[in-house]
Amino acid sequence: MKTAYDLIVVGAGPAGSAAAMRAAATGLSVLLVEKRQEIGVPVRCGEATDIETTERFMPLDARWVVHPVESYAIYNAVGDCVVVPPSSPTIIVDRKVFDAALAQQAAQAGADVRVGTTAVSLLREGGNGSGAVTGARLKYMGQVYDVRARLVIAADGVESQVARWAGLKTIPPLADYYVGFQLMLTGLAGRLNPAHCEYHIGVDSIAPGGYVWVFPKGEDTANVGIVIAANQARSTSARTWLEQFVERRFPGAGRLSMVAGGIPVTGALKNMVTDGLMIVGDAAHQADPLTAGGISLGMLGAEMAVQVAVAALERGDVSARALRPYESRWQERFGRQHAALYAVRKILTRMSEADFNKLVALGARLPLDTMSHAELITQLLKAHPALLLEARTLITTGLLLK
Repeated sequence: MKTAYDLIVVGAGPAGSAAAMRAAATGLSVLLVEKRQEIGVPVRCGEATDIETTERFMPLDARWVVHPVESYAIYNAVGDCVVVPPSSPTIIVDRKVFDAALAQQAAQAGADVRVGTTAVSLLREGGNGSGAVTGARLKYMGQVYDVRARLVIAADGVESQVARWAGLKTIPPLADYYVGFQLMLTGLAGRLNPAHCEYHIGVDSIAPGGYVWVFPKGEDTANVGIVIAANQARSTSARTWLEQFVERRFPGAGRLSMVAGGIPVTGALKNMVTDGLMIVGDAAHQADPLTAGGISLGMLGAEMAVQVAVAALERGDVSARALRPYESRWQERFGRQHAALYAVRKILTRMSEADFNKLVALGARLPLDTMSHAELITQLLKAHPALLLEARTLITTGLLLK
């Protein structure tokens, strides 16, 4: 292993590989490391992402494009649903192949890619765990290497150790943390529309403080998962809630895989840089604070980070002050929108199951495809006047005025 690079990227998920790809394409020497033995596993994701962002980084490929998403259906606890199209053209991907393809793009751009390589600590300017970050101590095949770098990017996921080693606060309050569990089910032929994704919401009977999703991966297979708010987790686990849903919705289904984990839904962290280090993707909480989707957001965050990093490296200044425009660019692009989505999630969390059932039942009767946002809001407020106070937050952010 080489002992020095311009940039070390820790974590080869979509955000990490996107960062390595963009940085290597500018001529920087880049090392991309992944602690697991294989990139793309385990899959902790519904595997839906938008086409536009994906094509910014690589062309669509039949190896990992499973199928397009034509519609989303939001179900209440009694089976009523509102069907809406995706906000932008969307696809279901095979994350294992997708992630590997992104890492391959990074390698083709010139990055050194290493799997089975774990970051065990950061190298610091002061040499005693303080001062600017100057590289990483890596463990590969039982051997430890000190690898110097002019800059480090942490893309090591929601449990990011690298960000915490650098002194950045990444642990969210329980109210802004989802506990998740996902199954890949098979034997679903005749019970799925492959182009139709489902969300099921019911705070008392389906998922306390969260939701269940059904994202088909073909006519016979689907990712079926659940998130529940950590502060509302009761004696019943996320896995038990999901198993109960599966027995109702897909009795007798086979189980091909299972995975569990946590997801922060705070919106991006306020502080995403420190001297010599930046954080991107799930490590920076760059996920949708309503749905927790983060593939495309992490890739866009990585692109923003590298744009700022390249300029900083050219000046020879990687201090937090020099890297902070990355945070500003993120806020300019996503700040108001994500504040509004965060507010929507809080509204849904506080809403009783009975009230949510009424709203979905109303929405199912409305001609949504011909209604403006203002007309829709008027109808919803007539049915549920208490939403007026809640909606003030959304109006001030501009989400309901678009």
